[in-house]
Amino acid sequence: MAFKDIFKKILPSSQPDLEWNHASGKSFDEQKADLGAFQYTDDGFTYTRGDFTRTLKWSDITQLNVYKIDLMTIDEVRMEIVYGEKFIEISEEIPGWSQFVLRTKKIFPSIPRQWDSEIIQQPFETNYRTIYSAGT
Repeated sequence: MAFKDIFKKILPSSQPDLEWNHASGKSFDEQKADLGAFQYTDDGFTYTRGDFTRTLKWSDITQLNVYKIDLMTIDEVRMEIVYGEKFIEISEEIPGWSQFVLRTKKIFPSIPRQWDSEIIQQPFETNYRTIYSAGT
Protein backbone atom coordinates (compact mmCIF):
# COMPACT_ATOMS: atom_id res chain seq x y z
CA MET A 1 0.00 0.00 0.00
CA ALA A 2 1.38 3.44 -0.96
CA PHE A 3 2.09 6.04 1.72
CA LYS A 4 -0.60 8.38 0.38
CA ASP A 5 -3.17 5.58 0.71
CA ILE A 6 -2.15 4.93 4.31
CA PHE A 7 -2.33 8.67 4.98
CA LYS A 8 -5.84 8.83 3.48
CA LYS A 9 -6.94 5.98 5.75
CA ILE A 10 -5.61 7.78 8.82
CA LEU A 11 -7.05 11.16 7.77
CA PRO A 12 -9.93 10.43 5.39
CA SER A 13 -10.93 14.09 5.10
CA SER A 14 -7.35 15.28 5.02
CA GLN A 15 -7.87 18.85 3.85
CA PRO A 16 -9.35 20.28 7.07
CA ASP A 17 -7.06 18.16 9.26
CA LEU A 18 -3.96 19.31 7.40
CA GLU A 19 -4.86 22.88 8.27
CA TRP A 20 -5.22 22.07 11.99
CA ASN A 21 -2.31 22.80 14.30
CA HIS A 22 -2.58 20.18 17.01
CA ALA A 23 -0.03 21.93 19.25
CA SER A 24 -2.06 25.14 19.53
CA GLY A 25 -5.48 23.59 18.99
CA LYS A 26 -6.21 26.23 16.32
CA SER A 27 -6.85 25.99 12.60
CA PHE A 28 -4.55 27.77 10.16
CA ASP A 29 -7.13 30.56 9.68
CA GLU A 30 -7.53 30.98 13.45
CA GLN A 31 -3.75 31.18 13.88
CA LYS A 32 -3.48 33.75 11.09
CA ALA A 33 -6.11 35.99 12.74
CA ASP A 34 -4.71 35.52 16.28
CA LEU A 35 -3.09 38.63 17.81
CA GLY A 36 -1.08 36.34 20.09
CA ALA A 37 1.77 38.07 21.92
CA PHE A 38 0.79 41.48 20.51
CA GLN A 39 -1.70 44.15 21.47
CA TYR A 40 -2.19 47.00 18.99
CA THR A 41 -3.04 50.67 19.23
CA ASP A 42 -3.42 53.18 16.41
CA ASP A 43 0.20 54.28 16.72
CA GLY A 44 2.00 51.11 17.86
CA PHE A 45 1.95 47.82 19.71
CA THR A 46 2.86 46.03 22.90
CA TYR A 47 4.74 42.75 22.67
CA THR A 48 4.67 40.38 25.65
CA ARG A 49 6.47 37.05 26.07
CA GLY A 50 6.73 35.67 29.58
CA ASP A 51 8.14 38.36 31.86
CA PHE A 52 9.26 40.54 28.93
CA THR A 53 6.98 43.37 27.76
CA ARG A 54 7.88 46.14 25.36
CA THR A 55 5.61 48.88 24.03
CA LEU A 56 6.71 50.62 20.84
CA LYS A 57 5.25 53.20 18.53
CA TRP A 58 5.50 52.36 14.85
CA SER A 59 7.53 55.58 14.52
CA ASP A 60 10.11 54.21 17.03
CA ILE A 61 11.09 51.45 14.61
CA THR A 62 14.24 52.33 12.70
CA GLN A 63 14.75 49.03 10.90
CA LEU A 64 13.18 45.63 10.26
CA ASN A 65 15.58 42.81 9.38
CA VAL A 66 14.48 39.31 8.44
CA TYR A 67 16.34 36.04 8.04
CA LYS A 68 16.08 32.29 8.48
CA ILE A 69 17.86 30.00 10.86
CA ASP A 70 18.59 26.36 10.12
CA LEU A 71 17.01 24.05 12.71
CA MET A 72 18.41 20.88 11.11
CA THR A 73 15.20 19.56 9.53
CA ILE A 74 13.37 22.86 9.01
CA ASP A 75 14.07 26.56 8.75
CA GLU A 76 12.54 29.21 10.99
CA VAL A 77 11.94 32.79 9.83
CA ARG A 78 12.90 35.50 12.31
CA MET A 79 12.59 39.27 12.44
CA GLU A 80 14.65 41.86 14.26
CA ILE A 81 12.59 44.91 15.21
CA VAL A 82 15.24 47.61 15.64
CA TYR A 83 14.45 50.75 17.62
CA GLY A 84 17.39 53.04 18.27
CA GLU A 85 20.30 50.99 19.63
CA LYS A 86 18.06 48.12 20.78
CA PHE A 87 16.09 45.38 19.09
CA ILE A 88 13.51 42.69 19.74
CA GLU A 89 13.77 39.39 17.91
CA ILE A 90 10.58 37.52 17.07
CA SER A 91 10.01 34.34 15.09
CA GLU A 92 7.28 32.84 12.98
CA GLU A 93 6.63 30.41 15.83
CA ILE A 94 5.24 33.02 18.22
CA PRO A 95 1.48 33.47 18.40
CA GLY A 96 0.48 36.58 16.47
CA TRP A 97 3.32 36.43 13.89
CA SER A 98 0.97 36.52 10.88
CA GLN A 99 -0.94 39.55 12.13
CA PHE A 100 2.29 41.37 12.95
CA VAL A 101 3.66 40.75 9.45
CA LEU A 102 0.40 41.92 7.85
CA ARG A 103 0.33 45.08 9.98
CA THR A 104 3.95 45.98 9.22
CA LYS A 105 3.19 45.74 5.50
CA LYS A 106 0.33 48.22 5.95
CA ILE A 107 2.22 50.60 8.26
CA PHE A 108 5.42 50.64 6.18
CA PRO A 109 4.46 50.74 2.48
CA SER A 110 8.11 50.37 1.39
CA ILE A 111 8.26 46.80 2.76
CA PRO A 112 8.36 44.34 -0.15
CA ARG A 113 4.92 42.72 -0.28
CA GLN A 114 6.29 39.22 -0.94
CA TRP A 115 9.29 39.22 1.39
CA ASP A 116 7.83 36.44 3.53
CA SER A 117 7.30 34.06 0.64
CA GLU A 118 10.63 34.98 -1.00
CA ILE A 119 12.75 34.49 2.13
CA ILE A 120 11.77 30.83 2.43
CA GLN A 121 13.31 30.05 -0.95
CA GLN A 122 16.63 28.24 -0.97
CA PRO A 123 16.17 25.99 2.05
CA PHE A 124 18.73 26.22 4.85
CA GLU A 125 20.17 29.53 3.61
CA THR A 126 20.03 32.53 5.94
CA ASN A 127 18.71 35.03 3.36
CA TYR A 128 19.32 37.95 5.75
CA ARG A 129 17.83 41.20 4.47
CA THR A 130 16.59 44.55 5.64
CA ILE A 131 12.96 45.01 4.62
CA TYR A 132 12.50 48.42 6.21
CA SER A 133 14.87 51.22 7.13
CA ALA A 134 13.60 54.57 8.39
CA GLY A 135 14.42 57.46 6.12
CA THR A 136 14.94 55.44 2.95
